[in-house]
Amino acid sequence: MSEVEAILPAIKLLGVGIAAIMLARLLKTSPIVTFIAAGLLIGPFGLGLIEENGTTRLLAQLGVVFLLFDIGLTFSLKTVRESGRDLLGLAPMQMLLCTAGFGLVGWLAGMDWVLALLIGAAAGISATAVVTQTLAERGIATCPLGRSTTAVLVFQDVAGIFLLVIAVSLSSEGGGDALGVTLGWAALKALLAVGVALLAGRFVIGPLFRLLSLTRNDDIFTAAALFLVLATAAATGALELSLTLGAFLAGMIIADTPFKTVIRTEAKPFGALLLGFFFITVGMALDWRMMLGQAHWILAALAVLFVLKTALTWAAAIINGWSLAGGTQLGFALAQGSEFGLVILALPGITAALGAELAGILVAASAISLALTPLWASLGLKLARRIADATASRKPVSAPEEMNCPVLIYAMTPSGRMAYDALTRFGIPVIAVENDPDRFLAAIADGYAVTFGDPSDTRLLRAIDVTEARALAVARPRYEISAEITPYVREHFPDLERFVAVSDEHDQRRHQTLGIHAILNRSQPEGLDFALALLRYAEIPESQIHAWMRDVMEAYTPDSALRVAEPA
Repeated sequence: MSEVEAILPAIKLLGVGIAAIMLARLLKTSPIVTFIAAGLLIGPFGLGLIEENGTTRLLAQLGVVFLLFDIGLTFSLKTVRESGRDLLGLAPMQMLLCTAGFGLVGWLAGMDWVLALLIGAAAGISATAVVTQTLAERGIATCPLGRSTTAVLVFQDVAGIFLLVIAVSLSSEGGGDALGVTLGWAALKALLAVGVALLAGRFVIGPLFRLLSLTRNDDIFTAAALFLVLATAAATGALELSLTLGAFLAGMIIADTPFKTVIRTEAKPFGALLLGFFFITVGMALDWRMMLGQAHWILAALAVLFVLKTALTWAAAIINGWSLAGGTQLGFALAQGSEFGLVILALPGITAALGAELAGILVAASAISLALTPLWASLGLKLARRIADATASRKPVSAPEEMNCPVLIYAMTPSGRMAYDALTRFGIPVIAVENDPDRFLAAIADGYAVTFGDPSDTRLLRAIDVTEARALAVARPRYEISAEITPYVREHFPDLERFVAVSDEHDQRRHQTLGIHAILNRSQPEGLDFALALLRYAEIPESQIHAWMRDVMEAYTPDSALRVAEPA
């Protein structure tokens, strides 16, 4: 093979990838869908412009490697500490129910039980890239629902790593006793790899990156990130584990270091490009003639995926103490297929075990589900609000006896939600009150504990017992009401600190004359300045506040390569 022949497939994939991204933006859908469609068009069953060879396989494998590296960057000991309840309760329950539910469907359809459980577990994993972008677009990435959803996605991604190990073992061994022995050795070697990675991160990688930072050369971080990803992937590959496990461990090593953000930024272009190549190769393996002939089965598989996964995820949420409304919205948000599912279905051994026809049906249904995720999630939101309307209590709340020195938040506007998220992140008790029916129901559907009440009614202040509160935070300012109740507050609650979120300097000055801390919201996302003021009043250390701010900015500006296209 000449040099030109070796590089030509990469050039073609680059051109097709650019066209697929532009088309996804035009159609306002996930690039995963257009990547697969492009592969279907140019592959051997389409126009035959590209044939699968060593170059395309290598590029596709590297795409999955960088995907797992990015996932590893989101998995840190801090994530485990902050999301322990969801990671140890909700997420495992969701995966267990989905594995059993979809596994039963596969077994009834005639699959071997081991293969059926594998496919069931793969169906239980959701599309991290698509879901995180959907949360960010709706502005709920940091709300209780958003945080729990993110925790479930992290758990699913970690489970997916080991699912890939199982899938590779199943492909090579074909099940039975040999599979059990293989998995046992794989588990032992995986635990060893995780232990070595944790030690390397603490005693080698962290100090090394601190040393590299002294060079003040951004390019060296790019080289170091590439070296770390490829070296750890090669190391786990040499242990006869998947390359992806090593990439995940590389991300996990960096996740607890101060260099996480810069490394993620440097590695992002490579991951975006290479992962696109992988999905193009998935499309190249599909036969469009078969898909047209099996359109009814593809639609049936899509319906089973959406309906069954929504129901099983909802059941997991209810078992873990979620409200009916919150569980409904969570179920609809996580109902689609995933990048991992497509990776597993693309393994030659799995495709052979399923049969090319069935594998093509499942890949097509999974890809279509990614495109329909925003619509399905929107339907879930509407249903959740109807459920909230039917089940929510509008009775004023009194402060629970065990809640010491809460912050009272009036109005679940974006500023109110941001304040709620920030305070609860640091364990500061909150009582949230809302008198707008639409915002009230939306907040309940998104997982907030909120009560219905009018902030201008002084009887509500007495019912809540504001004497025990440390501050009053008004996220929807009305100067006339503030002026009206100020004398009452000064007389009966002289020690109560008051904060208000304002949008212009005139309103700021007016509220300041009433003795209220008027916070002018200028930063994005909306409410960030208001939340910062409350955190500083609560004497949260600046280092922790800055860490929280970084998390918020990452949540509202997801940098996944395969996010849903923004409106043009």
